[in-house]
Amino acid sequence: MKKKTYLLLIPIALFLFLGIYLLIRNPNKEDTTTTPEKEETIEPIVQPPSPSKEELILANMSDEEKVGQLFIFGIEGNTTLNPQNKQFLVETKPGGVILFSKNITNENQLKNLIAEIQSTNPTIPLFISIDQEGGVVSRLKWNETLTKSQRNISSPEEAYQIAKSRGEILRDLGINMNLAPVAEFSDSRTSFMYQRTYRGNVEEVVQKVIYSVKGYEDSKVLPVLKHFPGHGTTPMDPHNTLPRINISQEQWNTYILPFSQTIKEESIDAIMIGHLLFPNISPEPASISKEIITNRLINDLGYQGLTISDDMEMKALKNLDTPENLARRSIESGMDMLMYIQYSNDDRYSQRVAYQSLLDAVKTKEINVDQKVLKILETKIRYSITP
Repeated sequence: MKKKTYLLLIPIALFLFLGIYLLIRNPNKEDTTTTPEKEETIEPIVQPPSPSKEELILANMSDEEKVGQLFIFGIEGNTTLNPQNKQFLVETKPGGVILFSKNITNENQLKNLIAEIQSTNPTIPLFISIDQEGGVVSRLKWNETLTKSQRNISSPEEAYQIAKSRGEILRDLGINMNLAPVAEFSDSRTSFMYQRTYRGNVEEVVQKVIYSVKGYEDSKVLPVLKHFPGHGTTPMDPHNTLPRINISQEQWNTYILPFSQTIKEESIDAIMIGHLLFPNISPEPASISKEIITNRLINDLGYQGLTISDDMEMKALKNLDTPENLARRSIESGMDMLMYIQYSNDDRYSQRVAYQSLLDAVKTKEINVDQKVLKILETKIRYSITP
């Protein structure tokens, strides 16, 4: 009897043990352990970037003022700003003016003239430009620093010193843009540009151009390389006729090497585009060619600086189209600034119709020039022209 009772107790004990075990391991049992709450992720508020100084200026500009920034005008009236010219500058508010020897007699007169020009737009100071290459193209002839030709500069170091010293003289007078250096390569004495270029092979020319650019930049004068894509060996003068340069597509990269290599090695802020026809590259002259300005200079070479035309009143363009159409075609091709020198006192007809043509296109939203104006303003700020 005792043995049977003992045997009956064994399954009861096993049953109780199993129950206790299951109770402990019960997955449905409430978990009383606590886990730290997930911290709520707060997305940071992204503040829009503050507008740049040039963007603030642009936001307050009228269409008339924007279009005005696209022009560099010559100054008639010789050494003074006559009432008609002063009124024209007040009305159009151009981005700049260009001075010639006829506008200059001495330092004091020149400073007074520049001050009067700047007074026509107290909001956005003008580029005061000049062709002071040295040598045969010297508007100021007061000393050798101003007149030494590129052809007679022997080394990059000398190119730097001449440019820096020349720039300091120009800046002191109120001139803040020099249409120099000539960045073209020329080894032909019959070339129209031969006397105005640096001596040496292409690499030597490039180094002199780069050091010259650095010299002007250090003196806070904006250098303008010229004349892209280059005159090469042509004897033809675009003041009188349109030079035609028959290089092939395969020759292009070699032909423009002085410019492309300079752009690759140095940050260039301004380049002048010449009135030069390359019929195997583009049916239009370079200065109104989207293929040459936008596709090849800006896109292919990665150039980001200002593009400035040679004088739009040269005879090279005279019979190609009307002044108003030429202005529009040039701007649409990628030009940022158009230069008009005014060879004769004809009430500035070409300049007036060019300005009005672009203004009409901006007002009707056929053309947007905001990016061009921003680039001009940014350059003026960088060179301490616009404070």
